[in-house]
Amino acid sequence: MSPPEKEKDVKVQPSVKRICAKCQVVRRHGRVMVICDNLRHKQRQG
Repeated sequence: MSPPEKEKDVKVQPSVKRICAKCQVVRRHGRVMVICDNLRHKQRQG
C-alpha cells in the first residue's frame, strides 16, 4: 500500500524533536509527527 499523498514531503526520523519555536509535536494515525510553518521542519517518527 502506498503512503498518502500528504506524507510525501515528510522526513522520516527514528526520533523527532522540535527544531524551532513554531514546531508542534502531534500524534496522527498512531504516529508521532512534527508540523511547522517551515516545510523543512516536517518530520514523522518511523
